[in-house]
Amino acid sequence: MKKIYLFATLLAFLGFAACEDVYDHMAAPPQSYEQETQQTVDGFTFALGSGISSAVVLSEQDVENATVLEAIETTATPALAEGATLKFEIEASNTEDFTTSVELPSVSANSVATITAADLNEAVKSLYGKAPNARDIYLRATYYIIDGSSSSLMPNPVVLGPITVTPLAPVIETEYYLIGDMNGWDFANLNNFKFNHPGGDVYENSVFSILVNLTGEVTNWKVVPKSFKESASWDGVLGNTLLDGNTELSGELAVNGGAMRIEQPGWAKITLNMLEYTYTIEIIGEMNLTLYVPGGHQGWAPDTAPTLFSRNYDFKYEGYVYFPEPNTEFKFTSQPGWEGINYGNGGNGNLSTDGGAGNLSVSEAGYYKLDADLSSSPYTYNLTKTEWGLIGDATAGGWDNSTPMTFNPETGVWTVTTTLSEGAFKFRANNGWDINLGGNLSQLSYGGDNITGIEAATYLVTLDLSDPSAYKATLIKQ
Repeated sequence: MKKIYLFATLLAFLGFAACEDVYDHMAAPPQSYEQETQQTVDGFTFALGSGISSAVVLSEQDVENATVLEAIETTATPALAEGATLKFEIEASNTEDFTTSVELPSVSANSVATITAADLNEAVKSLYGKAPNARDIYLRATYYIIDGSSSSLMPNPVVLGPITVTPLAPVIETEYYLIGDMNGWDFANLNNFKFNHPGGDVYENSVFSILVNLTGEVTNWKVVPKSFKESASWDGVLGNTLLDGNTELSGELAVNGGAMRIEQPGWAKITLNMLEYTYTIEIIGEMNLTLYVPGGHQGWAPDTAPTLFSRNYDFKYEGYVYFPEPNTEFKFTSQPGWEGINYGNGGNGNLSTDGGAGNLSVSEAGYYKLDADLSSSPYTYNLTKTEWGLIGDATAGGWDNSTPMTFNPETGVWTVTTTLSEGAFKFRANNGWDINLGGNLSQLSYGGDNITGIEAATYLVTLDLSDPSAYKATLIKQ
């Protein structure tokens, strides 16, 4: 196997000051440090192997072939017994003081330690995340003198680096769009066909999905990354690797590949894994995505009633309804009228489709999360009264106590004016973690990522749960 030699310096490990948080995955240019060509420790003179003078950019070929990287070479030694050799154990870290480190497997032979490109790639991703950005890596070597059946641990480990390493990963954009027969293959008509993502680092969660209602008997489609949507260019549009009009329900994506094809109308869920560059299609067909909640809270009018939504196309519905009075009665209906299926109280948390079934009800006034499960018999429902607040180190209560929000029945949204510091926060109900929302402010998701990137200031924060297909929040600086 070919060898790639890394240039860097061996630094004595004497307890350096801590650097930035190892879990910071934001892309940032690596720092530049002056390096020596060799270092003498315990009478040994070590150097990093020669060959690549500054940075290592790991390629697909290097990683797949487990290309050998010569990490440490010994250029001078004290007097050793005949036949004695050195054995190295190597760790990797993103700070000089090795507050956090990972083991880096190595092979020792002839006073040289080698690692593989694949192991180095995994170490960098473990320390920094999967984004393919240039990263500073330090290598700490503990070494032993092996003499026959005995070994002696040398007292002074050495620290190499920093070595600048760019891990292997495909480019993942923050937005993807569906283009095809459903929107006339028109770049100007993509906004309603955006794939959903829960927010956060796309290299940590590389899955994007979209639910789309296909009206044609045959629908051909491809995928447009955000950058090519903005330039209205076909050069980076993604298709499949097989053929134009491929009807397989899963496959690999490729730039300028053939169109994918779905050969039946109705709802379909398309999922992309952009780290693997794959797609899958789930044919759902005809389905009612919405349940209406008419009742005493709004005059028993299904056409103007609040709604529940099946987010996962699994016949499980949820949403939020405000009941201003105690003992308010209501039902679920499948249509914005009484001509469809009407769901009433079947007892013991069950729903009944019997026209004579009693109404559902809440005993207390308040803002409720409503869940209805129509995926199997018996149909069931659940009611949870909620009070919403903010939680996180950006808030006054930190991660221990929620900052309460106030519901405005006139606007239908929760609000609070509060001072936020730099940090992170989420929305949660009832000062607990059973119900919490995070991720993208325009498409909040249950259990989503912490909301970050906040400038310290006083904000009017709003939480709008009125549309069960897209929970939203806003931050308006005061």
